[in-house]
Amino acid sequence: MKIIQILLIGISTTFISCQRDRHLNSVLAYSGDNRQALEQVLEHYEKVDCDSLKWEAARFLIENMPGHYYWGGKAMSHWQAQIDTLSQLSRHVKKMLEMIPAHFPEARANMTLCEDVKCLTAEYLISRIDSAFVQWRNRPWLARVDYETFRDYLLPYRVENEVPDYWRDSIGTFQKTWEEGIKWFDDCHRSMTEFARIFFSLSNNLQLHQIIPDYKSYHFDCISTAQIELFAMRTIGIPAAIDFTPGFANRNSRHYWMQPIDAQIKNEDCFQLKLNTTGKVYRRTYAHNPTPEYNGREYIPPFFTDPFNKDVTPLYLQTCDVEIRLERPARQRYIYLAIFNDLEWKPVAWGKRSGRKVVFHDMGKNVVYLPICFEEDGSMQAVAPPFILYNNGETHPLAANEDTTTQLVLERKYSLLSQSDDWTSGMTGSYWECSDFPDFHTKDTAFVFHSQPAPGYNHIKVEKKYQTKKYWRFVPQSDNCWLADIVFQGKDENKLPSKMLGNKPQELLDADPLTYINVDENLEWQIDGRHGINEIHCLCRNDANGIFPGDTYELFYYHFPEGWVSLGQQTAKKYTLLYNAVPANGLYWLRNLTQGREERIFTWEKGNINFW
Repeated sequence: MKIIQILLIGISTTFISCQRDRHLNSVLAYSGDNRQALEQVLEHYEKVDCDSLKWEAARFLIENMPGHYYWGGKAMSHWQAQIDTLSQLSRHVKKMLEMIPAHFPEARANMTLCEDVKCLTAEYLISRIDSAFVQWRNRPWLARVDYETFRDYLLPYRVENEVPDYWRDSIGTFQKTWEEGIKWFDDCHRSMTEFARIFFSLSNNLQLHQIIPDYKSYHFDCISTAQIELFAMRTIGIPAAIDFTPGFANRNSRHYWMQPIDAQIKNEDCFQLKLNTTGKVYRRTYAHNPTPEYNGREYIPPFFTDPFNKDVTPLYLQTCDVEIRLERPARQRYIYLAIFNDLEWKPVAWGKRSGRKVVFHDMGKNVVYLPICFEEDGSMQAVAPPFILYNNGETHPLAANEDTTTQLVLERKYSLLSQSDDWTSGMTGSYWECSDFPDFHTKDTAFVFHSQPAPGYNHIKVEKKYQTKKYWRFVPQSDNCWLADIVFQGKDENKLPSKMLGNKPQELLDADPLTYINVDENLEWQIDGRHGINEIHCLCRNDANGIFPGDTYELFYYHFPEGWVSLGQQTAKKYTLLYNAVPANGLYWLRNLTQGREERIFTWEKGNINFW
């Protein structure tokens, strides 16, 4: 039995070795005229340097080189020359800037696509491998970093699609801090992640359009910041990668961040993921990762054909596997789970169908998913109703019951974000005064914000004894008091004529809920005395996702397999909307047809809205 086991291990090892040789040979064959350069690198570490680990590193880089590229030509050289004139910028920032033209089709038309596997020289690759090994073998904080971590997150000579050069050797910007770090670094008390934080004081809000006129429309965001920080980490010798979520599951947008790879930390941390839910977290890698196999017919979304996206969701979230049964036949091999983000369903995970079932691995919880497939023309089709994946791992299908209806009273179309609390917290303690005299020499306190107000319009009922007062004053009680709109309403629910006295901040006069002021002094109004004040409508700084009179809204519910079904349009007359005869227990979506883009799907549970 032991001999058989040894033989099986030997056969398996030989098979794996043959498979690896076959892959390496296929890459070398694809390299065309550059094959000699790549073979020279392998031969260098086999016969000249005689370092077997460096040879393995060279093989790793070469085998995973297909798909990596950069843009060259005269247009890129001109762009690099412009960047080089920006003497105030460090090398790691300039490397990020090099990639900007690739985002503009008109710029790419004047550039040349250069594949690494067909362009990189032996001298360049050897120097990059040697440079990375010097870091690994000499930096004290890398003493416990294993080869696989080094290979995947420090060895690679590129971050994304920047022009290859010797940026790793440009440590000048960090020289002083780097030297100080070596002096106090103690692996028993300092983690590599703590050491990396020293270098996080980089510019996150680049306003380079003021000095670079060519690409004024380029938006510097979390991707730009993550790339800059990754260049910095690789320069000083800290294994790192860019992790990202392709879309949040409870709000619009996505997020990218640089993540140091520290073996002492088993669970990664990201502030944005603590505030929001998501279905998947991926990592940008140099190495190839499994992707759906393209058969020439079935459409596969570009995101899932990118081999450099690695699923790292379990490092950040509590996950579970989900098995889905298709409720409509599908001939496609691959099924996807989509989340609702930026007003559409976006696929974030894929699984291979087995009959009418498919299993999705390591899915984020407390998320609404829609199982979908893609037709050959790229159109999306639902294959089962949307469902909630709860924190306990159970799933709940969201199939609206058209035989049972309910009533919905809606005040918002988007979930409240964490900053909303900061926008209203400073109002506590502030109050309204009223008087018959413009100098308020006698006055009454008509209302006090004893607690934090709501994020939407706060409807302050005016007592009968104060309704005929002519002068009104808002008195702030903190330096964090934000107001966006003030409306005085009469008994007939119409807006009363009023005149703002003294300082007249336009933000309170334009009726725009997104303009606001920081109230650092008393605000005073004179009200037309012929009308009694019934209510004061007070709007703090907000996201303008409430219900606003005059705007037109439309409510939808999801019906499988048709999709979104309209329940009719309404033009708001008040700060709430009332919908009757709504199919119960469904998934809903309220749209503002007049303005705005922030909208979330929601469920209606025990008389309250629950956004997803």
